[in-house]
Amino acid sequence: MDGNLTGKMLFRQTDGNLTYFRDSGELASDIPTVVSFELSDPRHRLRSATFTYTWDLGNGEVVVGPEPYIHCSYSKSGNYTFKLRIGANTTRHSSFTGVYSKDLIVLDAIRSIELRSSSSYQVDKSSNLYFRVAGSTPMWLCWRVLPDCSAVSSTVSCNLMRVYENNFILNYTFTSVGTHCMDLNAQNDISELRTSYSIFVQRNPLHHLFFILPCASLILATVGFISATVCHPRHSLLKSKSKVSAISYLSLSDIEMKPKDVECSVMRPPTFSAEKSESHPLLHHSGSYNTTDPC
Repeated sequence: MDGNLTGKMLFRQTDGNLTYFRDSGELASDIPTVVSFELSDPRHRLRSATFTYTWDLGNGEVVVGPEPYIHCSYSKSGNYTFKLRIGANTTRHSSFTGVYSKDLIVLDAIRSIELRSSSSYQVDKSSNLYFRVAGSTPMWLCWRVLPDCSAVSSTVSCNLMRVYENNFILNYTFTSVGTHCMDLNAQNDISELRTSYSIFVQRNPLHHLFFILPCASLILATVGFISATVCHPRHSLLKSKSKVSAISYLSLSDIEMKPKDVECSVMRPPTFSAEKSESHPLLHHSGSYNTTDPC
């Protein structure tokens, strides 16, 4: 008697101490996988049968054996068609066959979320934070900014977004200085990863210039005023002394030159006017004139 075998294929993956059932057909790459066949034989007709299992992983690898399970893994993400062919022979020379197939979607588990940009930003300025996630997309990303990474609060809501690329950008404006915590939780169909980064927020360096420049201008103006106040009287005093020296020099020159001119003119009274005598009172001497011509 010939017949068809009935049953189902089961997919399990083990990561550390955790075991995941992947009956939906979505597997994680580079994860130890066990594929087994669960035979349905309610009448126990195949209790003494000999089975042969032919496993076709869809990636070019084919395994044949008597065991109803196989250990395997997929190194690359992608779409695969998994096929299983079963043959059973009984002691009564009866044979049974069964063919099963399963469409698989192999995804990369989320291994890391890496901050690619700086961890220092300016307050009250729109900032772009660049991230790269290692894992198959699309995925859901839940992110939030917390005051401290050491005490992550579960009561603070997060910003939920759909990520379709491994590189993504988060735009945020920090409103206070100090250390903040960027908390991220990424999840695709086969894995979930949570991580956080400490972000340092500081004031804009130009902010200090708005205070320094007015102060510097005030100091320079004060120094200029003091310099002008101290140096101007000194300059005036030097200028006055220069004028006095010039006047004194001219007066002494006149005193030395004028008596000779007058003495030479004494013998010529018709040409020497009285007005000119009045304009040089220092040239009048008491006593008698010498009648000898000094010239």
